[in-house]
Amino acid sequence: MILVSGSNGRDSVTAMLQENLLYILLSSMKHIVIASFAVLSTAACTNIPHFNRPPPPTGIRYDPNVFVAGIATMSDAELVRQKELANAGDKRAAFNVYGHYRSALNDQTKAMEWLLMAAELGHAPAQYNLGQIYLHDGDKERAIYWTRRAKDSGYPNAQATLESLETQ
Repeated sequence: MILVSGSNGRDSVTAMLQENLLYILLSSMKHIVIASFAVLSTAACTNIPHFNRPPPPTGIRYDPNVFVAGIATMSDAELVRQKELANAGDKRAAFNVYGHYRSALNDQTKAMEWLLMAAELGHAPAQYNLGQIYLHDGDKERAIYWTRRAKDSGYPNAQATLESLETQ
């Protein structure tokens, strides 16, 4: 036991108590932070419950297969539905069918047909992609045409690309 006299002694005891209290508080906070980190780091390791389920009878989903990760696929029924919507004038459906043929089925000829349809229906990303394809193929006239249509449809990168094409 420490015996102190005078107000200076009382101040030093108060300071020592505050220091001990701060040490205890920081020690317990350290354990809370470590425990929180442990819980959060293991949360990422859990399986996502819907990831390994088969695709729904209709609807587009990403293939969980490691070798085709990130490729949008759709069931046969959904492909039929998207084609019907596209043929009725739905530009997003036409672009979805394009993506399916390009990525999942790797049929570039069919993909190009659907991309052209989506672009003609006014789908800005389709118009821009078509312009990029024509640019890559060396058809500058068509590249400018489709890039201009993409710009007119509000596609963000089209203006800069169009300026670059027109100055070449």
